[in-house]
Amino acid sequence: MTILSRHIFREFIRLFLAILIGILVVYLCMDFLQKADRFIKYKAHISQVALYFIYSLPSMAASSLPIAALIATLLSLGNLSRYNEIVAMRASGVSLAAIIAPVVAAGLLISIMGFLNNEYVMPAYTAKANYIKNIEIENKQQRVVFQQRKLWLRGPDNSIANIELISPDRREMIGVTVFKVTPDFTVRERVRADKLLWEHDAWRLRGGIKYVLGKDSVRVAPVDGEVFNIVDNPDDLGMIAKSSEEMTFPELWDYVKRLKQSGYNAARYEVELYNKLSFPLSSLLMVLIATPLSLQKVRSGGLSRGIAFAVLIAFIYWGLVSVGTALGRSGALPPLEAAWIANGVFASASIFILYRMQQTN
Repeated sequence: MTILSRHIFREFIRLFLAILIGILVVYLCMDFLQKADRFIKYKAHISQVALYFIYSLPSMAASSLPIAALIATLLSLGNLSRYNEIVAMRASGVSLAAIIAPVVAAGLLISIMGFLNNEYVMPAYTAKANYIKNIEIENKQQRVVFQQRKLWLRGPDNSIANIELISPDRREMIGVTVFKVTPDFTVRERVRADKLLWEHDAWRLRGGIKYVLGKDSVRVAPVDGEVFNIVDNPDDLGMIAKSSEEMTFPELWDYVKRLKQSGYNAARYEVELYNKLSFPLSSLLMVLIATPLSLQKVRSGGLSRGIAFAVLIAFIYWGLVSVGTALGRSGALPPLEAAWIANGVFASASIFILYRMQQTN
């Protein structure tokens, strides 16, 4: 990398970090104001509030990276254009590709960092933030004993339940095994049911068999419609089952596969699965689309028009992401196409604009 390339790269990263910090500060302030009433209501300690927002930072950063990359591109290349440094570089024989290459490389680096954050940092930190908010601050009962591929939950009447799969609408649990134990932890009854359904304001076992252990025998009886309120209502499962933000790509992939095998419509989670790959690339796309606009001549308000157009482009991108997500979840588009439609449109537009700019210079 030449001295000039390092200078452009360093200036871009410096502006990007400053802008990202500024966006996160604004994000934190807005989020705090929205949740302040609940923190006061539950008398949250300042350390709990501080930890909650610290663990929320990766999630906030995930959505802030693209707009920070967009603004950093506008300012870094825009400043070079405003002070005629681009003209001086071109007059010295530096190609346009060499000028924009450090910025594009930085955009690619930001996209990679965004993917790593989404995959390795954000899921764990989001889970910790939700734990602090739901358990430590709002004092909701934690019933999860162990969670990996299955859920182990504490139930009523000194029981423990194993759940293989929770449906997307949280109103159905599949593959339920219940162990009811005595105070000395001896199993007194075991229930194996196909499903646990939320019906008539209660959780009811369906398609099950009950094994009641006696001193010298085991009594077997069918179970259908028996109430087993492992949680108060389906909304409480949101605290137990992982959201897509708390899942890594392999975990979400496995969840989608299991939903399909069980006959459920997994379109919503499948779109979010592919979004884990497509959305981090938005930072690179913001750099690519903003680069030609930043290099416009400053005369006649060219730069201000470029900034306004770039901001409009950002809103269009998020609009396409939202439309694609909605179409994918409804089944109007295949999930893969729905997740990548915005990236496809913007990648094509960026390549076309950069090619035209190279041809005219």
